[in-house]
Amino acid sequence: MTGNHFFDDLEEVRSGIIDADVVSLFFPYFGKTVLIDTRSNGADGPAIMLTDMVRNPQERVRSMEKLRPGFPDVHKMILIPWVRYIYTLAESGIWATIVERLEECSYLEAEQAAGAIFDELRLLERRELISVVKGSTYETIWSRDMSN
Repeated sequence: MTGNHFFDDLEEVRSGIIDADVVSLFFPYFGKTVLIDTRSNGADGPAIMLTDMVRNPQERVRSMEKLRPGFPDVHKMILIPWVRYIYTLAESGIWATIVERLEECSYLEAEQAAGAIFDELRLLERRELISVVKGSTYETIWSRDMSN
C-alpha cells in the first residue's frame, strides 16, 4: 500500500463524482470496485454496490448492462483508481461527496448503504495488509543476507 503520497487532484475527483452518471472507484490492491450508479428507471433507483474490478472501461460498461438491465446507456462514467489507504477516502472528503451525490439523486438510506460498503472496504484492506505481512500471496524480490 502506498499511503498518502500521491499528488492527484482531489478536487477534480470530487467534480467527476458530482457530474458522472456512473462512478467506478476501484482498488487495484484487492481487486474490488465500488460502483455508484445515479441513474433511475421506472422500477429501480440509484445504486451503490461493491463488485469485482474489471480490466478496462468497455468491460465495466458490459458489466453495468448485466448488473442493471433495463437502464439507459451510460452517458458519463468516471473511473477512479484508489491506491491510497481506505481511511483517506473519508479524510479527503471523497466518501462524503459520494454519499452527498447519492442523496442528491434520491437514494434512500444513502449514508447507511455507503457506510456498509466502507466497512467492507476497510475489512478487505486489512486482510490484504495481513497477507502482505504474512507473505501468503506476496513474495519478496530480495532478502537480507542472514549469514553475517
